Amino acid sequence: MKYFLIQIEENLVEKPWAGDTLSKLKGVVGEIGESWEISPHPKRPSLVEYEGKIVKMSDVFEEVSAGYKPLLVKFIDAGEKLSVQVHPSDEDAEKLGEEDRGKEEAWITLNKAELMVGFKKQVEREEFLKAVEELRVEELLNKVECEKYEGYHIPPKTVHAICRGLIYEISTCSDITYRVYDYGRGRELHLEKALEVIDFNQCNPSELKFDPKKDSLKGENFEIRMLRLFRSFTREIENKGYCYVSCVEGFAELSAYGERVKLNPFKSAFVTCNTDSFMLSGSGAVIVAKPRS
Repeated sequence: MKYFLIQIEENLVEKPWAGDTLSKLKGVVGEIGESWEISPHPKRPSLVEYEGKIVKMSDVFEEVSAGYKPLLVKFIDAGEKLSVQVHPSDEDAEKLGEEDRGKEEAWITLNKAELMVGFKKQVEREEFLKAVEELRVEELLNKVECEKYEGYHIPPKTVHAICRGLIYEISTCSDITYRVYDYGRGRELHLEKALEVIDFNQCNPSELKFDPKKDSLKGENFEIRMLRLFRSFTREIENKGYCYVSCVEGFAELSAYGERVKLNPFKSAFVTCNTDSFMLSGSGAVIVAKPRS
């Protein structure tokens, strides 16, 4: 019986906007913008060893998740501004005929970063479209300068962007992204669908901010928290269904019923439903993500 699943090879995505931090951390050459950690998404599933075989995570997820819905964890390394985006809710996605479900996200900054989160004030649809045409959408959005280990919840319908930085991202297992603004770089926009879902109301970023070092974030679909690890201390972590453990500093060791795995920085493990708790030790910091539905 398997308690922990680890990727047997990295699941990396090259992006034109990538910084150089993630490629160095992963020890690879290339413009690595994203690392999909233990991904159950059929578009880019992780390969894991399970029951003596190498399998796609998407093929075995139902067996190891106790009926909970899948989540997706990524590390994102932005060397320049990503496009301004919005994601639909589950209801929106169904109405628009999408194959994926809607998308709720949360971010934790892993170094100094700059984000854009929601509108500074209530915006009319026509005002927004004019700003897109005139390449000045940034003027309408809240810009947030972040230090290391700051967190932001990004509910569906919230216009947002990563401008720079290394980011931990947890989301529902969906790849639906509606690009609404791209600084005139010529990539396709998805305005027709985006206009169906955007929340044009004023957004106060402080209401979406959380301190992952002190508090857990409980979204509609997931819960995340950061834990500091010390060599002299081992803690027991409850596991209802499944969870992700991602090491973001130092190292971590997970153990259950004689099975043990070690995580170095920027490595993740998937804890299966085969154990209702596990022991966590090490030195540094991890982020633990659990499903809520």
